[in-house]
Formats: sequence, C-alpha cells, structure tokens
Amino acid sequence: MTFKDQITIYQTNDGTTSIEVKLENETIWLNQAQITNLFKRDRTVITKHINNIFKEKELEEKSNVQKMHIANSDRPVNFYSLDVIISVGYRVKSLEGTKFRIWANKILKEYLVKGYSLNEMRLREQNEQLNSLKNTVNLLSTILENKSLNTDEATGLLRVVTDYAYALSILDKYDHQQLIIEGTTAEQLFVINYVEAKQAIHDLKDKFGGSSLFGNEKDESFKSSIATIYQTFNGIDLYPSVEEKAANLLYFVVYIFWPIVQ
Repeated sequence: MTFKDQITIYQTNDGTTSIEVKLENETIWLNQAQITNLFKRDRTVITKHINNIFKEKELEEKSNVQKMHIANSDRPVNFYSLDVIISVGYRVKSLEGTKFRIWANKILKEYLVKGYSLNEMRLREQNEQLNSLKNTVNLLSTILENKSLNTDEATGLLRVVTDYAYALSILDKYDHQQLIIEGTTAEQLFVINYVEAKQAIHDLKDKFGGSSLFGNEKDESFKSSIATIYQTFNGIDLYPSVEEKAANLLYFVVYIFWPIVQ
C-alpha cells in the first residue's frame, strides 16, 4: 500500500510551530526549511548535518531525497525522508526530534491501515460491480434469445448495461490514477464552518423525524473534517473546486459516522 500527495499538519505542544508535512511512498517528507523550523537551528547547521549523513553513508541519498515542486518556486526543491529527519534530530540533540518521530510513526500507521482498508473496500466493490455487470449481460442475452423487444425495452436494457460499464470505467481510471477531474466550480461562494454544519444537521434531524440515531458524532472528527476540506499547502487549496470539497466532505462524514451505525 502506498499513499501519494497526502498532507497533514504537525504542531508542537506549545503551539509555536506548525508544519505542513507531506506523505508519499510510505514515509514522511520535509524540505530543508521545514527541518530548520522544526529543530530551531540555523539553516547552515542543518545543511552540514544532512551532507554528513550522506557523506558518512549513514543513509543512502538516492532513496531518501526526493525533488518536488512547491508553490512560488521556479525549480524543484529537495525533500528529505523521515529517516533523514530523525538522524538530523539526533545530531542536533533536539527533544523535538523524538516527539516528531513518535508523531510521524503514529500518522504513518494510521494512513497505512486506512489505505489498506480503502483498497480492500474498493476491490470488493469493484468485484461486486463486475459480477452485477456479468449478471446483467447474461440476463440481456437470455431476453434477446427468447423475446422480441420493443424500442423502450431495448433502450432500458441498454441504459442499464451502459451505466454499469461507466461505473467500472470510472473505478478503473481512479485505481490507475488516470481519472481526470473536469467541469468543476473554482469560485467559492461561502466557507462553511463547524457551527453552521451542526445547525444544518440539526435541521435535517427535525425534518426527518428527530431520531436519536441521526447525526451523532463518535468524537471530534467532524470538526476536523470541516477544516480539512479547506486545507492548503504553500497557499494552494488541496481540494481546489467546490465539487472536490463536497465529495471529500461526504467521504469524511461517511467514514466518521459509519462505526456508530455498524
């Protein structure tokens, strides 16, 4: 299981340092400026330690350095893996390095478990879609062999097959990272907050009978989900369109509330 282009936030206990952390290829990456900010050391000191780590062959440079593009930079910037970050932390004797390592390992485990579960669920759903499509095609073949269809009946059957084929095509493109998002709305008319969202849920609860099971939170994850859809990396929205924000919020909400109704 690998994850790509995931962003999370690391914040020190005293709240003085907040760093946008990139997750990719089953590890965590920071650039030199972020490492400098994390350990509160001069940039030249961090540069010296990184160079020595590779010079002394403590770590292999090729697998622990990755060039990535960031906003407001004409050239790719070097990002360093968690192993490099931890090694620098030991060399500068920073207590924050230990705290960051504990936090990073926890985050990586959460993403790996979550990613495995999502892959398993996606494969199961894809198999179900494929079986449904096979059954539909078999049914269509049987009907065509035994009955003459009028235009409306033929059109209806064709629509069913087309819808299933389209769903399978979308899933396949998503799995192979070939899905193109287009026709979206970039203009943001308003920004929803937690209080407004809770009020909307309360209104829906009243509208649909006021069940005690409706809209219950298992923890404070819903509040963080609202904040997550407006998260940025170097000033750029991670979910740039209204549709992407809505789709991800829907996913987060389903993921949050699902344990309650199981």
